[in-house]
Amino acid sequence: MAQVILIESNKTMNDLLSVNLTTYLGVDLIHRKNAQETLSLLAILPSIDLIITNSQIEGEDTANIINDYLIENNLEIGLMTLGGAVKKSTDHTIAIASDKDWEKVIQTSAKVLGISEEVLAKKVVPDYVAVPVRYFLNLDTVNCDVFIRIKKSPTEFQYVKRIHNGDSFSKDSIQRYLEQGLEFFHVPKEHHKNFAIFLSNRLVDKIDSPHLDETQKIQIMGESYDIATKEIMKLGFNSETIQLTDTIIENMVKNFEKSPEMSNLLHKVINSKTGLLYQRSHMTSVVACEVIKNLKLNDNNSNEKIAFASFFHDIMLTDRDDLANINSFEELEKAHLNESDWDLVFNHANEAAQLIKNHPEAPVGADEIIRHHHGAFNGKGFSNAIEKLPDLSKVFIVAHHFVLELMRFKENGGEPKPITEELFRRYPSPDVAIIIKALERTLKKKK
Repeated sequence: MAQVILIESNKTMNDLLSVNLTTYLGVDLIHRKNAQETLSLLAILPSIDLIITNSQIEGEDTANIINDYLIENNLEIGLMTLGGAVKKSTDHTIAIASDKDWEKVIQTSAKVLGISEEVLAKKVVPDYVAVPVRYFLNLDTVNCDVFIRIKKSPTEFQYVKRIHNGDSFSKDSIQRYLEQGLEFFHVPKEHHKNFAIFLSNRLVDKIDSPHLDETQKIQIMGESYDIATKEIMKLGFNSETIQLTDTIIENMVKNFEKSPEMSNLLHKVINSKTGLLYQRSHMTSVVACEVIKNLKLNDNNSNEKIAFASFFHDIMLTDRDDLANINSFEELEKAHLNESDWDLVFNHANEAAQLIKNHPEAPVGADEIIRHHHGAFNGKGFSNAIEKLPDLSKVFIVAHHFVLELMRFKENGGEPKPITEELFRRYPSPDVAIIIKALERTLKKKK
């Protein structure tokens, strides 16, 4: 049995890799937290077959430290780095550009360990699939049995049924599991697809319910946004995630069109108990659509394009919303990020634009707005010179920046300042000034 060391700081990714490495590849998996723990193990166990590690762990140059040790001690151990390459590459080093591409990690590990595709095809699929507990907050019953996983030994788990097929349960009971630290329920593999369809349909029904007031609808849309974006990043687009995202986007448009006052709708969104990325997405959509209306730029589907771009523009940061506040090169440099996180921020607009091309119903031009949302024509980095971008892209950039400053003020407090003054300074060209003045008129009109 091959022995593999895994150093992965993200708990979700750690669980995902652990399950697949042990189940599909049948390895003896050893977890370590950092380079020092790994070197201590290698000193007494130099026959490891493969080491899989993040490029950096909490500021530690993990991959390079391990690689230097392997070279100095002439150890021919495979070293796979996630999120960046080592400085001194060898015949035994492999770089995986994305630290979220778990499927590539498993496929590459199989090749390194000499496990053929034929052997992989015969491997037993896990009997249970992990599902985040928070998904159940929007359900009151389920269409399959639901289990919790209890560790019996370092290599064995026991699955204990907690919810029976058809059982009713309360939101409070699910909240108690979360308060106890439980992150995942598990459903039988043969029921996972039907469960996903069931969950998606329930969320769609809730969002479209005529019995919800605007505040309740914003809440369920925020929770659904969180589920949809994480499922898309994990599984890609399928009929369920497409149905759910389309419903949220349609309701973002409806909320704007039905709301008589922009300021009232922004107040409800920013004070809702929803996630940062959802709040920013919804409010950017509202502000941009209002400016488009005032400028008389709106065509038949401009609101849909803006809502779609709002939904997806930060999807690459779904698991790293702490990076979503960065809005300039200066802020990026001051953040002192590791190489992987720096690349994630720098490229996220372009990668999100590429991702939505796989969405079969994406309106033409939405990917362009997403690619431009930090001002750079190619979606890489940041730019203040936005005058040559299309009108809808310029409107989106102004709205996005306005909302970002608004949310910073809410979070940090202090003396309020005229946000539009910052916008005029950041984007000095005359044609962008027209857009900012349209925003000013909107704000004055809605007071």
